[in-house]
Amino acid sequence: MDKAEGESMKFSKLSTGNQIEGKIMEIRKGAVTAIVYVQIADDTMVEASVTIASLETLKLYEGKTVALIINPSDIMIGCD
Repeated sequence: MDKAEGESMKFSKLSTGNQIEGKIMEIRKGAVTAIVYVQIADDTMVEASVTIASLETLKLYEGKTVALIINPSDIMIGCD
Protein backbone atom coordinates (compact mmCIF):
# COMPACT_ATOMS: atom_id res chain seq x y z
CA MET A 1 0.00 0.00 0.00
CA ASP A 2 1.33 3.44 -0.96
CA LYS A 3 1.92 6.09 1.69
CA ALA A 4 -0.67 8.82 2.12
CA GLU A 5 0.02 12.22 0.59
CA GLY A 6 2.61 14.09 2.63
CA GLU A 7 3.64 11.03 4.68
CA SER A 8 7.41 10.38 4.52
CA MET A 9 8.72 7.13 3.07
CA LYS A 10 12.22 7.41 4.56
CA PHE A 11 13.49 4.22 6.11
CA SER A 12 14.84 4.52 9.64
CA LYS A 13 17.27 1.59 9.51
CA LEU A 14 19.64 1.82 6.56
CA SER A 15 23.38 2.17 6.32
CA THR A 16 23.01 5.42 4.34
CA GLY A 17 21.06 8.55 5.06
CA ASN A 18 20.96 9.61 1.41
CA GLN A 19 17.28 9.05 0.63
CA ILE A 20 15.13 11.03 -1.78
CA GLU A 21 11.42 10.50 -2.28
CA GLY A 22 9.97 10.66 -5.78
CA LYS A 23 7.34 9.37 -8.16
CA ILE A 24 7.93 6.83 -10.95
CA MET A 25 7.13 8.57 -14.24
CA GLU A 26 8.24 5.91 -16.72
CA ILE A 27 9.58 2.35 -16.79
CA ARG A 28 11.50 1.01 -19.79
CA LYS A 29 11.86 -2.76 -19.66
CA GLY A 30 14.71 -4.61 -21.30
CA ALA A 31 15.42 -8.34 -21.42
CA VAL A 32 17.14 -8.48 -18.01
CA THR A 33 16.95 -4.98 -16.52
CA ALA A 34 14.61 -2.02 -16.52
CA ILE A 35 15.33 1.69 -16.37
CA VAL A 36 13.02 3.44 -13.91
CA TYR A 37 12.62 7.21 -14.33
CA VAL A 38 11.78 8.87 -11.02
CA GLN A 39 10.77 12.53 -10.74
CA ILE A 40 12.19 14.00 -7.53
CA ALA A 41 11.35 17.67 -8.16
CA ASP A 42 9.33 19.62 -10.71
CA ASP A 43 12.21 19.65 -13.18
CA THR A 44 14.51 16.87 -11.93
CA MET A 45 14.37 13.27 -13.14
CA VAL A 46 16.63 10.47 -11.86
CA GLU A 47 17.21 7.16 -13.65
CA ALA A 48 17.65 3.95 -11.69
CA SER A 49 18.48 0.56 -13.17
CA VAL A 50 16.81 -2.47 -11.58
CA THR A 51 16.53 -6.11 -12.56
CA ILE A 52 13.24 -7.34 -13.96
CA ALA A 53 12.99 -9.59 -10.88
CA SER A 54 13.29 -6.54 -8.58
CA LEU A 55 10.75 -4.64 -10.68
CA GLU A 56 8.27 -7.46 -10.07
CA THR A 57 9.21 -8.08 -6.41
CA LEU A 58 8.81 -4.39 -5.53
CA LYS A 59 5.65 -4.16 -7.67
CA LEU A 60 6.93 -0.98 -9.29
CA TYR A 61 4.61 0.87 -11.66
CA GLU A 62 4.29 4.32 -13.20
CA GLY A 63 2.80 6.75 -10.66
CA LYS A 64 4.06 4.85 -7.59
CA THR A 65 5.82 6.87 -4.87
CA VAL A 66 9.22 5.41 -4.01
CA ALA A 67 12.35 6.27 -2.05
CA LEU A 68 15.66 6.43 -3.89
CA ILE A 69 18.45 5.20 -1.65
CA ILE A 70 21.72 6.67 -2.88
CA ASN A 71 25.04 5.01 -2.18
CA PRO A 72 28.26 6.61 -3.48
CA SER A 73 28.29 4.13 -6.38
CA ASP A 74 24.63 3.03 -6.65
CA ILE A 75 21.06 4.27 -6.59
CA MET A 76 18.56 1.73 -5.29
CA ILE A 77 14.77 1.92 -4.99
CA GLY A 78 12.80 1.19 -1.79
CA CYS A 79 9.05 1.02 -1.30
CA ASP A 80 6.32 -0.63 0.74
